[in-house]
Amino acid sequence: MELKQNLNQKQVQGLSLTQGMRQSILILQSDAIDLADYLSEQSLENPLFDVHVNLDMPFVDSGEGASYQIKDDQQSLFEYLLDQVQLTMRKTPLRDLVVYLIEQLDPNGYLTLTDEEIFNELGEDITPIMLLDAKTLLHQLDPPGIGAKDLQECLYLQAEADNANKSIMSMLSDNFELFTRHEWKKLKRALKLSNAELQEDVNFIQSLSANPGQRYTSQNEQYVVPELQVKKNNDKLTLSITKYGQPQLIFAEETYDRLTKSTDDEVNQYIRSKYNQYKTLEYNLQRRIETVSIIGRCIVKAQYKFFMQETQALEPLLIRDVAQKLQMSESTVSRTINGKYIQTDFGIFELKEFFSRRSKVTVGEDQSVDQVKAKIKNILNGEDKSKPLSDQKISEMLNSDGLQIARRTVAKYREQLGFPATSRRRI
Repeated sequence: MELKQNLNQKQVQGLSLTQGMRQSILILQSDAIDLADYLSEQSLENPLFDVHVNLDMPFVDSGEGASYQIKDDQQSLFEYLLDQVQLTMRKTPLRDLVVYLIEQLDPNGYLTLTDEEIFNELGEDITPIMLLDAKTLLHQLDPPGIGAKDLQECLYLQAEADNANKSIMSMLSDNFELFTRHEWKKLKRALKLSNAELQEDVNFIQSLSANPGQRYTSQNEQYVVPELQVKKNNDKLTLSITKYGQPQLIFAEETYDRLTKSTDDEVNQYIRSKYNQYKTLEYNLQRRIETVSIIGRCIVKAQYKFFMQETQALEPLLIRDVAQKLQMSESTVSRTINGKYIQTDFGIFELKEFFSRRSKVTVGEDQSVDQVKAKIKNILNGEDKSKPLSDQKISEMLNSDGLQIARRTVAKYREQLGFPATSRRRI
């Protein structure tokens, strides 16, 4: 018996997220209230700054002041994932399969169905390659870890999304059993880590979530704070950041001056560390404001007619459109619009509400589902009530205007608009 041993070396280029980058992502995806809580926690650990946020008196005010409102219902995990799919993926059989997989997730975000069970239910409609592609797309959705088959894959997906180092990925793949049994000495030898490196990797893994979908199952009452405000001035729109509710970092100048005069090396090292933390936090907050503002301007420009109240229908707009226009990643845009609100003279809206799915038309131009629904609503409101139009007739009328809309699609939109069938509309 001949024993052969091969040693392969491969150079992989990757990005390791620093603590500042992680903080930047966390701050960007937090809404105003969660951000205030996070900053308050940070100030308790850092003597160089305090946080001032005026969130003590939630109220609704349609006048000139800032506005609060109660968030009536918390978005479910299914709704959150479906929004991402509809706003980022074109209508294809692959997207339909991703939606099917989302429907099979348990409340914690796990996909417990086996491939065999999926094939038995869907039959010849899918192939193994198609299922693998759909799972890959599902795993790329937020929050990271969604669609995992078990805890190991859930943690692995989260670490992969965070571009974790090689030893962490190995700990969650080839050495997961050693990790779960807390066999630290064997892990150190297997991965060639020092005590400090092992502790750092373990701390990282312990910071991951075993139930990524759990945050969407809570039904606690929430308040929302608009961070953007759009004003109508004749035929122009003005967009601004609302000062009310924006956190302010108050730097402790006297404390900093007093501690920097110390001759103790440990004190000097400590104060430098805390000062750097403060400056990083200040930078990330400013970056958050700029990102929310620039995406807000892009949305207002795209939905100009809606904000001018010339129409109730939204223009077709995808996350991908904004990302390409602003040269940002789709994940950055998605994090920014989630949980951020804009105040208008006629109500408060979440930014992601202004992204509308497209509906293809024959004239070579896209129209949003909202726009198609608006056309159907106008037709139904203007019909002869003694001879109401059938869904087929409405479909033909839309087709003559360049909208290739099937009768079944017309029926679905009509029901969503609250109009009954033809026989029930006859007077």
